[in-house]
Amino acid sequence: MKFVQRRLLWLMLLCYLSAGVFPGPGERVRGLALPVSVGGKALTVSMVLLAVMLFNAGLGVRVADLRGVMARPVRLMLGVAANALLPLLVVPVVAVGLRAWPDAAEAEGLVVGLMLVLAMPIAGGAASWGQNAGGNVPLAVAMVIGSTLLSPLTIPLGMRVTGLLVGPDGAGALDDTSTVDFIARTGAGFFALVSVVLPCLVGIAVRAALGEDRARRLLPAVKAANVLNILLLCYLNAAGALGQALAHPDPDLLVLALGLSGAVCCLAFACGRWMSRWTGGDRPDQISLTFATGMNNSSAAAVLAAGWFSHRPEVLLPILSYSLLQKVVAGTAGKPPGLKGRFSIGRPGARSRRAAHQH
Repeated sequence: MKFVQRRLLWLMLLCYLSAGVFPGPGERVRGLALPVSVGGKALTVSMVLLAVMLFNAGLGVRVADLRGVMARPVRLMLGVAANALLPLLVVPVVAVGLRAWPDAAEAEGLVVGLMLVLAMPIAGGAASWGQNAGGNVPLAVAMVIGSTLLSPLTIPLGMRVTGLLVGPDGAGALDDTSTVDFIARTGAGFFALVSVVLPCLVGIAVRAALGEDRARRLLPAVKAANVLNILLLCYLNAAGALGQALAHPDPDLLVLALGLSGAVCCLAFACGRWMSRWTGGDRPDQISLTFATGMNNSSAAAVLAAGWFSHRPEVLLPILSYSLLQKVVAGTAGKPPGLKGRFSIGRPGARSRRAAHQH
């Protein structure tokens, strides 16, 4: 299982390649729906897989670990606030810069995709990546939960800002402006509540009901199933966008989507690192704040985008790009501490001073 987790990025790349070359099965599975409405859309297989992923994330949370974090709430509040406010500052700048792009519809699709992924709550992977770098895992988990609970407010807010940016007064005349407005009014908040918040809370409650011993025995099987769930969700989300992109290749759009996603992702990590240094504190807390600021739940963004913008690959492309690139950046920033010559997050000398104190 550890072998698979260490190679998760490569497995995701394989899923993307499979989705681009063989999109048909993914499109058919993604088109399956239950007669249940979630935010104005029928409940799809992708939504179910997303809910299972968030349930598993909640199942991994130990409530007892969060009590110490709540005793020092300042850094927790800072991480959640940074996740909520960063897209409102970054995406308008991107939208203004894209006004020079010759295809207004492509530019606006990229703006919608970037806002969708940045408006999502902190990714659960921020805790595991931060743990590898020596971070404060309970703090990272608390940030994930806090931003998840706020997502019914932050996602619609992000879409409202997007509607202002891509409408007739924005970069051009996007034909889906009414869709963006509708998502902001109703779809996004309900989607976040049903597909993100409730599964996570149910997972936390189930762990509390099971007790720590039984939950600990169950977790290895849950983690194994969750990896398969993530890879399947990755393939389904990518099937439509990459299939269309390869069927009608647009190299300029692909390069722009990758470049924008990479630049915004690096900026998010840089902001988190700057805030962690500015606020001081222990190095593990700094690491957790950096990863929480830099990583967003791209799977939720892809599911929402695939449900509403399946005909617009330029909306999904920056989300899929961000999903991969944030793991690349996290892997670069998250080298285990103590390995000579490798990049680590934190103030210079912090580790050596702590080691000297321990000895």
